[in-house]
Amino acid sequence: MPREYEVVANRTQWICCGLLGLLFGLVGGCARWLPKVSEELPVGVSPKRMEISADTVGVETILLRLTSLDAQGLPELWGAADEQFLTAGLRMELDRNGLRVGKFHGMLPGVAQRWISENAHRIQTDPLEQAGVVADVSSFTQIFRCRASQRKELTIRNLQQDSVTLLYNDGGVKGGQYERPHFLMSLQATPNGDGSARLQLIPEMEYGQARRVVVAKDSAIRTDERRESLVWKGLGLDLQLQLGDCLLVGATMPAHGLGEHYFRTLTRGSEIQDVILLVRISELHPPDEFVRNTQEQRP
Repeated sequence: MPREYEVVANRTQWICCGLLGLLFGLVGGCARWLPKVSEELPVGVSPKRMEISADTVGVETILLRLTSLDAQGLPELWGAADEQFLTAGLRMELDRNGLRVGKFHGMLPGVAQRWISENAHRIQTDPLEQAGVVADVSSFTQIFRCRASQRKELTIRNLQQDSVTLLYNDGGVKGGQYERPHFLMSLQATPNGDGSARLQLIPEMEYGQARRVVVAKDSAIRTDERRESLVWKGLGLDLQLQLGDCLLVGATMPAHGLGEHYFRTLTRGSEIQDVILLVRISELHPPDEFVRNTQEQRP
């Protein structure tokens, strides 16, 4: 073979290999939001999926802080989300309290993927981000492996030194002054056995000083420290989701009520940033083919 053809052939081979490598890198990189608090991985290494039991659901969450420039992309993101899957009554109640919920199936819009990539880069390169002290909202990915009747706490904001004046709508306008508020979501997930899961998210707030109380459970009596709490059950989500479905939770525009306190943060640089929460069903045990086929054959 003439030398010039050999050079062209080699270049073509390298280009093809490079394109294939880029393709596999993109597919692997979109598989999971990175990095996580407890499982830092070298750049370019994709995490391995854990085999989970049939009674467990893997729920992946991430809180993204948005600069004022990033926040200009929020209308685009909400425009791509499905908000009609909730009942009209629940959407109205969420709106009264400054909250907004949407859903995506499959790949997230490009603007959200870009924010996730930029967030991962900040965590990898900024020691303050790695320490989680830039703001009172942590942007690390978390994975909750949930079993039936097992409640998990998803922290949104934890203001250990502050007090807030909070107004919310619960059959009328209520509220007051609350010290050291901890804004969180009660999270529960249960597999349905058909490749879907039931997901429950309820906004809650703990506040004030901890006090010691007597707790009786399983024929045993012990003492525990607890704080006062508010639970907004009327704003809770109770959804049937498929593997890969992703919820978007954030504040209305303009922000007010619970949405303003849950999904806005003040950074160390005195910048007020909007926050969005992404919650994805990332791990489900595959349905039992034998059981499913037996059920289909029954009259």
